[in-house]
Amino acid sequence: MKKTRIPSKSIFAFIITLSFILVPTTSFGAVAQRQTPLTSPPPTEIRMQGFFESNNKYLDQGDVSIKDNLDQTVTITVSTVSKSTVSSIGATIYLQKYTGSTWIDVGPATTITGSNKWYFTGEAKKTTTKGYYFRARTVHWVSNNGTYEQGEITSDYILAN
Repeated sequence: MKKTRIPSKSIFAFIITLSFILVPTTSFGAVAQRQTPLTSPPPTEIRMQGFFESNNKYLDQGDVSIKDNLDQTVTITVSTVSKSTVSSIGATIYLQKYTGSTWIDVGPATTITGSNKWYFTGEAKKTTTKGYYFRARTVHWVSNNGTYEQGEITSDYILAN
């Protein structure tokens, strides 16, 4: 059997290339650092994502997501859906922090609205603290011809970095 010799420069290039693939990185090749939690993780909760009472005249559904911006802020994105065009539609957004035993609202609520729509989407940026778990609690609502309907949803939680 004939042995094939691999040039040492090829092996070196392969190892360098492999190291870039296997090391988790952020932009510019910096190694990402995960924050150590300052509390125990919250218990897993079962939640309905975006469905409200079927007997609502207008309010149909809503949804919420939370994204860590990695700069002690999060972006909370919401959508609210009505069964038909309504005069006012929106959501009130609360940021919640896990204390190790319970969820508490932190900072002021943010209300975002739209007019004469059946579908509304928007977002709010909120300040966090590294090492704590956060989630969004949202109240989705519609108002039309003297009828006001609302439903509440919480997002999954994230560990702030």
